[in-house]
Amino acid sequence: MAVSTEPMNDILSPFSKPDTADFKPLILIVDDSPTIRLSLSHALQDEFMPMEAVDGEQAWEFISSDSRIEVVITDLSMPRLDGLGLVKRMRDSVVMRVRNMPVIMVTGDDDAVAREASFMAGANDFVAKTSDRIELLARLRAHRKLAVTLRELEESQRELREQANTDPLTRLANRRFFSHIANKELSLMRRQKEYFAVLMMDIDHFKHTNDTFGHAAGDHVLVQVAQALLNNVREEDTLARVGGEEFVVSSPYTNRLAAIVLAERLRKAVESLEIQFEGNVIPVTISIGIAMQPQDGDSLDTLLAAADERLYIAKNAGRNRFCAASKHHDEQAVDVDMVCPKLDEAITMIRHGNLQRLMPHMPRLLEDLIPLFELANEKSPVHIDVDQVRETIIALKSRGGN
Repeated sequence: MAVSTEPMNDILSPFSKPDTADFKPLILIVDDSPTIRLSLSHALQDEFMPMEAVDGEQAWEFISSDSRIEVVITDLSMPRLDGLGLVKRMRDSVVMRVRNMPVIMVTGDDDAVAREASFMAGANDFVAKTSDRIELLARLRAHRKLAVTLRELEESQRELREQANTDPLTRLANRRFFSHIANKELSLMRRQKEYFAVLMMDIDHFKHTNDTFGHAAGDHVLVQVAQALLNNVREEDTLARVGGEEFVVSSPYTNRLAAIVLAERLRKAVESLEIQFEGNVIPVTISIGIAMQPQDGDSLDTLLAAADERLYIAKNAGRNRFCAASKHHDEQAVDVDMVCPKLDEAITMIRHGNLQRLMPHMPRLLEDLIPLFELANEKSPVHIDVDQVRETIIALKSRGGN
């Protein structure tokens, strides 16, 4: 590309330079010709900070790793990956910064086919190889300014979406976003005929906390409780703040026993908090109501209503507990403590100190582990007395275990 190197001070004066004198936008020049790269860099270095790549593959490495690059100027024909291949790869990127980055293609004056192919591939503009420095700078300024404007607009839109979907105090999902996500999850669980649990939670005596310690303390409690809950749900669960002191969790692929284990884990996590505010220790507990799909309904509104009803049953029963069935519900007759947990659920119960519910199932759980003990004796030098384990199982059963 022929670029004039004559003094341009008078000619360039109509074009404004960046507001920040010590900041130069980084641009990437891609060409397999060292002469062209040097010529372009020399023409642009007063206003931009040029970075050079010898072909499309090297350019792709730079673009992927350096977020400072704002515009790409690339030749059409290069070894390994040419200009068309580079711009197509950029437009297919999952990274918005890369996908929207301006690309100026260098083409011949009369190469209409190449220009059309460049635009079809996703190039933003082209310059002829005979273009001078003024034209190239003008195009660079225009595309960079547009790119900056688009990035600012995207950032504003992202912030607006986050504000619309997020509770400003706890940074959890809000009711609107929770409904959107939970409805999608519930629809998927129905199609797959899988279980789906909803847990409604409310901080006990929260009004008393506000009245005694002040609203700033109440906000501090909300933030601490939100973090404790967030630390104890799975990645696939959705946790939201849906009221003043009310939270909700949707949990896909979660049956009734797993929902109970989750509820107990959340209850204990909050109970274990040591919240201090301005020298005061603030005790905090939560009550929880559990509803299940399909047992309690197939719509999110129905499940939330059932969970909310059971939340207030838990509160009326003394707070700091959960309720998994309404008094009038048929499932109230089911003693969930008599359902033997799976081994992974049992381990979770042990970790969270839920031994009272676990002890009646110890014989069954030990029986399930006997094959593992036998295998360990065969494969490792550590010896486990399986006969003694069996005697322990018999003794536990004689004392009333399963």
